[in-house]
Amino acid sequence: MTAPSAYIAASFRHTHGVRLLGRSMRALGFTLRDWTEKAAPPPGLSPLERRQWMDTDSAGGQVFAFCRDACVTTHLVVYFGASGQDAGVEVGMAHAAGVPVLGIRGPLEGPGLMLHGAVDCWVEGIEDALALLELVARHAAAGCRDLPREQDERVQRLCKRLKGGGSLEQTWLT
Repeated sequence: MTAPSAYIAASFRHTHGVRLLGRSMRALGFTLRDWTEKAAPPPGLSPLERRQWMDTDSAGGQVFAFCRDACVTTHLVVYFGASGQDAGVEVGMAHAAGVPVLGIRGPLEGPGLMLHGAVDCWVEGIEDALALLELVARHAAAGCRDLPREQDERVQRLCKRLKGGGSLEQTWLT
């Protein structure tokens, strides 16, 4: 059985945090679809030029296409809050495609109605997210056979959707 794949939806300003969270998720057994290397502006640009590079996608649509495809075909999306409208759109794409979303609420973040509703379960911090992700990865490694005995409703919710409840009929074997 292949490792579950994941994508972290986050603002570019959280690049360092995304990389650290991604490293921890890889250690748990996830395959990460990582946008941080693709979304790296050329060196030597001013902050304004970097923003323009990101907003206009000077890489010819490669960053958008990668992120769009990852959001709708991965096994799990993790929202890294507080992030802006782009991460919210990614969460919406994942939700619409039936991909489960774990939300990490940012400090002082009060997600609006749409973001709140598109996330399958919310946690307050990275440590909480990693504890849940460890359980999800453990169930994935066992083919979700022991899921009925899982006590954590959030883990059950994420794993059930991962097993094929989404509109793309995703399974651990894709």
